Formats: sequence, structure tokens, C-alpha cells
Amino acid sequence: MIKFLFPDVAGVPLNARGVITSILVALVLGALLSLVYLFTNRKRGYTSDFPAAIVLLAPLMASVILLVNSSVAAAVSLGGALALLRIRSNPRDTMDITSLLFAIVIGIGCGTGYYGVTIVITVVICAIMVILTAAHFGKPSRKLILLKISIPEDLNFDGAFDDLLDKYTDDWELNQIRTADFGSIYELRYLITLPDSVDRREFIDAIRSRNGNLDVVLALRDFDSLPQKK
Repeated sequence: MIKFLFPDVAGVPLNARGVITSILVALVLGALLSLVYLFTNRKRGYTSDFPAAIVLLAPLMASVILLVNSSVAAAVSLGGALALLRIRSNPRDTMDITSLLFAIVIGIGCGTGYYGVTIVITVVICAIMVILTAAHFGKPSRKLILLKISIPEDLNFDGAFDDLLDKYTDDWELNQIRTADFGSIYELRYLITLPDSVDRREFIDAIRSRNGNLDVVLALRDFDSLPQKK
């Protein structure tokens, strides 16, 4: 059993038993990774088909490694296929990319026959993912909000909303000014922090009454604090 899990030389016998074993081990480990991904992303949200894609990617990668089997031509074809996959895909964030890479590592490990090493790596990395999530590692101490205010071109935006921002926010900073609709509309972008007690609807309505009822957008951002005002 130890010899099976930790072989001295990499390789999977290219027979029915060897191929099925490699795919099944990769499938089980991919399912474990998918469950950990669901746990660590339950609050942030995720695309509904992404967990299933993680489950399938590990045995698919193991199958690819079995098919390549030291063939240079097949390896070159694999590189081209992976490059095409990268162009055609758009993971939502860095954790999605990390999970995809993790699934590929699982597939490579199972495809080369290093089952024991792959199992240890999967368990350890999954445990680290759970610990980091449970400890809220890297989470900002407070949530910043990106406030986007559209205004007509004839409105002087200098200080137009300063009193409202002072009234409703704990802190704010004008981050960007841009034009839209061929210059007929200006868009102001602020980074703000809102106290828990603030009525967001009242805040938005106060801005709408001043910007001609144009678009007002509040979007959460993952910054820890605003830049220091000079």
C-alpha cells in the first residue's frame, strides 16, 4: 500500500485498472477541493457552475497527463490547449484562479501516479484554506464603498456634494472625475465609509435631489482605509 501511494518512480500503468484508479483518486480529491471552495466562498458568493468545474478539472487533467505519457508532440498540444483555455476563460477573482490551479496540480499528481503526495498536498492546502477563511485573514477592518455620482455638464461639481458627504459619511475622498455620453455627463467617483446607522436610501435621495435625478451607484470595495488627506 505504501509503495502504491509513494512510488519511487512516477508512472501509472496504462491499463484499465491504472487509468480508472488515477481518475477516481483525482475525482475524490477534486470533490474535496470543491467542498472547501464552497465553504471558503459561502459569504462572498460564486458562479453556480464553478464548483462542478473544479470537480471535473482534476480528473480531466489526470486524463490529459495519462494521454501525454512522455510524448513531446502531445505535450506541445497540451500547452496550446491550456493557452486557449486561458484566453477563453475569465475567473472571477484570485481565489477562483487559485482553485483552478489547485485542481490542475491534483490532476497532474494523480496522472503521474504520485497518489500519496497528492493526497497530502490536497489535505494540507485545503486545511490552510479553511483556517485562513475562519480567521478572516486579510479582511479589511471596515468596508469602503465606491460612490459614483452622475451629474449634468452644466452643474459645477466643485464642492457640490461636500456637505452631504460630511453629513452622511464618516470619511470620504474624491477619487476620480470622468466624462460619459460624449461629454454630456460627468461622473464623480468617491471612496467613502458609511456608519452602520446611516439610512442609505435617504443618503441616495439627498444626492439625487442635487444631481438632477441622474444615476447614483454604491459599490462595495475591499480597501482597509482611505488615503490620508493632506
